[in-house]
Parts: sequence; C-alpha cells; structure tokens
Amino acid sequence: MKYMDNLSEKVASVAVKYTDLDNNLVELSTSENLTGNIGDKINYSTADEIKNLTNQGYVLVNDPFDSKGKEPVFSEDQDSYMVTFKHGREQVTVDNLKYGCKLEDLQVKGTQTVHYVGAGSRTPRDEVSTITFNRILVYDRVTGKKIGSKGWEKVEQSFPVVAAPSILGYVPDQVLVGGKTVTADEPNREYTITYQVNEHISNKEQKAEVKYLDIDSNNEEIVESKILTGAPNTKIDYSTIDQLKELDTKGYEVVSNGFDANGDIQFFDTSDDYVQTFIVTLRHKQVLVNEENPLDGINDAEYHKISKRVIAYSGADDQTPEEVVQQVNWSRDLTVDAATKRIISDGKYTTEWKPEQKTYSAISVPAVSGYHTYIKEMPEEKVRLANVTEKIRYVKNGYVIPVDESGQKIDILPKLRFVSDKNDPTLVSLPKNNLKDEEYEPESVDFAKIDPAKDIEVKYVLRHKYVAVNKDNSHFDVNPGAYRRTATALVRYDGAGVKNPNDAIQTVQWNRDITYDEVTKEILENGKYTTEWKADKEYFEAVDTPVISGFTADIGVVAKHDVTQSDLFATVTYKKNGAIIPVDEEGQEISEAKPVPFLNDLTDPTRVLATEEVPEIEGYRRTQETVLIKDPVADIKVKYILKPRYVQVNSDHPYQTVKPHNYSIPVKETVRYEGASDKTPADRIQGARWNRSLTVNDNNGKVIKDGKYTTAWTVDKKEYSAVVTPVVDGYHADQYQVKEYKVERENVDMVVKYHKNGQIIPVNSKGEKIDHADQPVYVTDPTDATKVLMEQPAPRILDYMPKNSSVVVKDPSRDTKVIYYTFDEIKELISDKKLNTKIESVDGKSTLTNVVSLPGNDNKRKAIVTFVDLSNNAVQIASSNVLSGNVGDKITDLYSTAKQIKELEQAGYEVVYNGFDPKGATKYFEKDQKTVATFTVAVEKIKKVDAKEENKAETNPKKESTQVDGQNEQDHKVLKHIFPWMK
Repeated sequence: MKYMDNLSEKVASVAVKYTDLDNNLVELSTSENLTGNIGDKINYSTADEIKNLTNQGYVLVNDPFDSKGKEPVFSEDQDSYMVTFKHGREQVTVDNLKYGCKLEDLQVKGTQTVHYVGAGSRTPRDEVSTITFNRILVYDRVTGKKIGSKGWEKVEQSFPVVAAPSILGYVPDQVLVGGKTVTADEPNREYTITYQVNEHISNKEQKAEVKYLDIDSNNEEIVESKILTGAPNTKIDYSTIDQLKELDTKGYEVVSNGFDANGDIQFFDTSDDYVQTFIVTLRHKQVLVNEENPLDGINDAEYHKISKRVIAYSGADDQTPEEVVQQVNWSRDLTVDAATKRIISDGKYTTEWKPEQKTYSAISVPAVSGYHTYIKEMPEEKVRLANVTEKIRYVKNGYVIPVDESGQKIDILPKLRFVSDKNDPTLVSLPKNNLKDEEYEPESVDFAKIDPAKDIEVKYVLRHKYVAVNKDNSHFDVNPGAYRRTATALVRYDGAGVKNPNDAIQTVQWNRDITYDEVTKEILENGKYTTEWKADKEYFEAVDTPVISGFTADIGVVAKHDVTQSDLFATVTYKKNGAIIPVDEEGQEISEAKPVPFLNDLTDPTRVLATEEVPEIEGYRRTQETVLIKDPVADIKVKYILKPRYVQVNSDHPYQTVKPHNYSIPVKETVRYEGASDKTPADRIQGARWNRSLTVNDNNGKVIKDGKYTTAWTVDKKEYSAVVTPVVDGYHADQYQVKEYKVERENVDMVVKYHKNGQIIPVNSKGEKIDHADQPVYVTDPTDATKVLMEQPAPRILDYMPKNSSVVVKDPSRDTKVIYYTFDEIKELISDKKLNTKIESVDGKSTLTNVVSLPGNDNKRKAIVTFVDLSNNAVQIASSNVLSGNVGDKITDLYSTAKQIKELEQAGYEVVYNGFDPKGATKYFEKDQKTVATFTVAVEKIKKVDAKEENKAETNPKKESTQVDGQNEQDHKVLKHIFPWMK
C-alpha cells in the first residue's frame, strides 16, 4: 500500500519473469533487474511482452504484476513477479487446413450404389448416393503438433431408400432397397434390382404407394403412406404439393422426390405381382436461431445471457458505498433442427458466445472520510460468462497524537484521526491541528513504515499565531498605514484672475482590521481578522460653482462622487462673457456705439441670459430687437440701418430707375392651325396681363424686397377660354378643341393639325377603277372637326349601279372602294338570286350587311333605320329591321326612333345626327328608289363640353365670314349625304 509523503531513500530491485506452465515452467523471457527506492512505483509494463507471447500462440494465465489495477512499488519483501502462460490450441477442419493436414485426414466419403439389370435397352442406369463424414483435429499453437481429435461430427448416417422404377412390360424382383445406416469405418453399400418380363398383364385395378421417409431418422416414415388406386396404364391422379407444404412448416425439406419432381407424371402399372412404390425423401431443416431470429420451442436463454461483475464494499459502517453492478449482454447463433427442435452443437450456424463489450470498465473506488482501502481502482477486466463478485473492505483511520519537541503530549491540542485523501482512497495525510489563533504544523512522517489504521505520536510545531490590529488596537511591529488612510477631494478654480474663488476641499478617513502573524511577522491580506476598507462617509458632497459677474464657467456643479482611497482633483475654468457689437449695413462697427456685455444667469454659472434686448442708437434702426445667445463667450454682431423713405411703384406710379417689366408683364395664348392648305384657319389669340406693386427706398433708389407696398403678382383673368376647332371641308382635325388653359407668366403656343379626308373609289366587278368616275372626298361632320359623316352616299355613275347605295366610314383618312355593276350584270345577279351585298373598306374588313331588292313593275319598296356608335368606330348597335310599303307611303308611320333613342340616352349616349325623323320629320317610300332605303342615326358617349367657355374663344373677325360660308357648304354636303339624289 502506498501513502503520501513517502521520503524513504532505501534502494530495492525486482524482476518480472514469463514462464510456460505446459513446459515445466520454462522461462520464456524476463525483464532483467529493475531498481528503485522502496515505496516508489515500478516504472514497467508487462503489456508489450504479453502481446509478443500471445502472437506466438501462448495464452496468458496470470499477471500478478498488474493485478486488478494495483500499481506495484519497490519493497523489501518481493524481488520477483511470475507471469504465467499456457499453450494455445487451434481446431483444424476441412475449411481450415493447417499444420500440414490433408483433406483425407479429416474427411471420409461413402457411396450407395443400386444396379439395374434385365430390362434390355430400358434398363435404368445405376443410381449412386453419397454421404460425407467430417472430423476436427486439435493442434498445439506453440509447437504445431497434433494434440487430439474431437471425433467424427456424425458417428452414423443413413443412405436414402431407393424404389425400383416402373418399366412398362417388366416386373422388378425388389420394390425397395438401400436406406441402411453406415459409419466412417464401413461407409459403402451396393444393391442389384433384376427386372423380368411381365407374363401376366392385368386388367384389374392397380395399386400405387407414395412413402415420405425421414433420412435423418433412419428413413422412418414421417406420415402414413398414401395408397393410390386406378386402372392400368392410366395417370396416377395425385400430387405431393400439399403434403410437402405441411411438412415444410414442420421443419422438413425435400432431398429427392421420386413421384412428381419437375412436374413428372406417373401411370399405374399392369401387374398384380407387386405394388408400385414411390419414395419422397426428406431431411430435417437446420435453421439459424438468435435474438433476431427466435424460434418457438427454443428458450431465449440458449442464445442470450447476461453476465455480471459485482463490486461489493464493506467496513465503513453507514458510510459504506452502495455496491456497483456491471452487466454485459452475451449472445450467440444456434443451429437448430427445425423438425425436432434439437440444438445442434457444432451446426453450420453455431457460433461461440460473444459479449457486447470485451471488458468490464474500470471502477474508481470511492473515497470515504475517516477510512482507507488497499486498492484505488477496480481495474478493467476481461468479461466472462460466469458472474464475478469483487469485495473491497474499508479500514478505519487511526489517531494522530500531537507531542512537542521533547516528546511530551501537547494537552491543548486534541488527538485527530488521519485525514483520508478526497481523490485516492488508499492515501491518508496528517491532520491540521489548530487552536483559535494558533496553527501547529506536524513534522514529516514516513508513511511506508506506519499503519494508518493504528494510532501514532507526531511532533507538532507552532507555525502561526494571529492577532487583530486596527486603529483601536495598534501593534508596535505594524505600520498604521496598513490599516488607516486619508483621501482628499480638491476643486480648483481658474480663468477669472483676481476673481477666482478659493479651492474647495473635502476629506475622508479609511479604516480596516488586519490579521498579523506574530510568528512569521507577516500581514495576512486574507487573514481571519482581515476586513475590507471602510470609509467614515459614503461620498464627497457636490460642490456648486460660484457665479462671477462677466465670466462663464465650464462646469456648473462638480457632481457628488463616491469616496475612493485615491485623491480626487477637478478644475473649473472661467471664460469672459461675449457682448452685443452694433455694426452698420457694411458690417463695420458703429464708432459711437459701445459693446454691451452679456448678463450672467445668476442661477447658473455656466450660462448667460438666453435673450437680451438690443440697445437703440439714435439715427439708426436696429434690425432686431433681441438676440438669442447660444454661445455665452462669443460676440454677436447686430446690424443697424439708417431709417429709409419708402415709395410705391406700379403701373399707375412708375419710377425712373425701375423698369416696367418688373411690375407689369403681358402674356398671350396662340392657337395655330396647320395642314388644310389654303383652307387653314387663321391663328386665334387670347391675351392677359400680370401686375404687382413694388416698394422702393427713395434714398438710394433700391427695390426693397417684401417692402411695405410690395404685393404679389396678380393676373386680370385666371384662364384662357376653350377654343373649338373650326370645321374645314375635306379635312379632319386631330383635336375637337383646345381646352381651357391656366394663365401663367409666359406665352403659350398650341398647334391643331388637319389631315385630308379619304375618298370613295368606284371600281367595276373586277376590282378595277372606273375611268372618269367621280371620286368624292368624305364629307366632314359639321358638328365635329375631328370626324367625317359616318355614312357617305355612293356617287352616281352613268350606266352603272353601285352594289351599296352608301358606305360606312371607320377611318376618315382611308379610301373606301365601292363595287359598281353594269345593268346586264345586275339582271344576271337578280336571276341567280345572288344580289346579297355588303359594304367593304379598302382594308378588306366586313362591316354592315344589307339585302338589296331591285324593284320590278310593282310599287313595293323597302327601308331600314340603323343606329351606329361613333365613339366605337361606327359599330352598329341597333336597327329597325326591314320596313316594307308602297311608293308614297309614310315610312315614319311604320317606325319611330324615339323609343330606341330614349333607351340609348339612358345608357349614356347622346344623338349626334338623326337621318330619319329629326324634330318630327316625315319620310316616304320614293318611286325612283332602286335599293333598300337606309337611314342612319349616329350616337356617341356623352362628352362634357362647357358651352359657355366655348363662346369665349377669341377669333379673327376677318376669318368669321369665311367660316360661315364654309359652314353653309358643309351643311349642304350633309344634306346631300342624307338625300343622295340632291344636286
């Protein structure tokens, strides 16, 4: 056992020897002599040599040098350690041929041969069955020599029973042969089946038998034989499938099927001399059984176990630790005969027991106060399948009896037990033995020579004696500065010269208790009596800065501050106050005016009054009555102005040095028209004027911004009136009107552009232009210069009749082709009933369809009224349907637009043009009417146009009369559009 404070210097030696137990304790190797002081750890390990010998085939039996984790030390009692080994053994099998073994040393094969004779060319070939006997030999891993044999794996084995095959026209002398049990010593068998010609062919019912034999049980029948009957040479109606499925569930597997293997079909024989027999040979299935693959009937303890290592503690009374239990799960694979539920010890799946871990982990022995043990740690140990209990006993520590230099017991000191180490239960130490203010130190002890379970006397020497020292209990060896201090807080004033106040001073006293060791003459900063420093007050009071007239301080109050053990110092600096400096308009100081210093704020030494009144100076006008002071030490210049004489300047009161455009500005709006050649209307101009008043200093002629007479700009009208675009025949404009425009202080130019209207292009039935035919230009809408009339009449052409009497215009700039027929072509179309017509634009897109009926000698006539939406490309949105009557009848008696117009107005439309019954007009069926009379009512979504503003547009008087003439001409064209026969 090792103890603390081992001071022994005696030398010892030891050797570790490795010996062979199987060879008369022959020494395999040695560590040679190891030397060291008694009680010191032996710095050596057996691990490398053990590994070396293990690799040579040896197996470790015992290692006393490293027993249960105890660290070996040099001692007088032991001079050697013997580590013992035995020879390892190895099994040699047919799958692991080693040490010069051959296959024939481990294996014997036997055969069963059945010969067939007598059936001529139909005689079956010999049937040969083979069995194999294997054994295991054991060899010494160190010497490589054979030690022994574990015998044959199977002592006896059975050959399968063989049934004589059925041969048509022949009878065997034996139905069944073979199936005998043999050993490795006599493994071979031989049989002969002789066939004879069937001289007695039978027509009687024949019998057949199917036997299910267990080759692993000496060919015993597993189930009762199946006796089958049937007419000779007929198919045997039987299958082994169901029976084999049942046997499979019972743990059997097929070796051979002599009846219907591979779908074979058997037939009944024709002989009454024997019963046909078919053999189905089975054997026991061997299955893997383990935790993942359990099997009913096999106890899980056969493949799963739990081993334990219990570490049991004792001897420490109620402080004894609880026992420690370490568990390891073991598992193995089994080979089980599925039919008998027998465990096959050396089966193909069988493995050795394997633990889930190789070793029990090391367990540190708990330290128990007042007790010690002789082992520090229960070492890591290789797991075994058997349970292990390790016992550890605690021993109570003995007493240490204090004695003085002369060996006399120190009565004032109590006897105390050895102190147990907190981390190592094998170690103890001497206890401290102190009085209130005195500490004794024991002399060193050689723990290797004592038993800590027994009482011993130990010399104790006074090492420390502590006393408390403070201001009330001084000590002649201690400097008072160690327990008493004085700190100062000083505020100093500067910058005001002779006006500087006296320094402000505050002090604080700091005190503490200290612990002084009268033996070592040392002050212990963390001694038993030592306290923290404590002041006689908590903080230095705040110090207000005095107000000095004409000066401003940078600090108003030196703040309250927690006391410290160091001196504190602060400086307050004064600066001279700034002043109001009067200056003229050029920024020069006014000589007759003196600066006026800022007045102090009597409540705050860091400030002056925030605002001060600006003094008046005779003959001058101050530009501000007060000043706002942001920086108390910065001067502020204030401008003074000679008192001026102001006059008003405007259109009614001009001034010589002020130009008129500064107070009066004329502006205009010009509307220019372009694109209608010589028909282009003249420009239309509207004018306005901006005015204001100015204030001028009559002393120097300068305009005063925002003066007493100054006004904002005003205009004589707010906006230019809207100007409706004039209608120009043969052209359409890009805008209906120039809208109202706000009057600004600059001229405005607006441009309205005209574009030439498209034409109606007459073409013949072949699409060719008709020579000398009039190509009329679209008629411009007299109410809207941006549009043309939606429906345009087709021009009359001598000897031609148009396919449509009119066209609907969608694009006022694009020409429209109209097809014309000669009278001969018309007659031909009428006879063929092909005179269905439609209006087509140049772009080829279809528009409104009309049915044309050419009148004969009767008076029947037809008409139709259409409603088109001009705000949506003149799309037809309603119609009257076809109206029929005689020449001279009133068409307006048959239909009125009033109801339809009312519905359209409710939908947000307004009538632009009514070509049927405006203001109660009457329409008649005409005698010379050649086609269906078409009347158009044009509507559009309501436009909001201020009629009053429309009349305000200024126009050129000279152009007005021309415009009236143009309007009359336009009205005529509209009438011609409505009544195509007008000239």
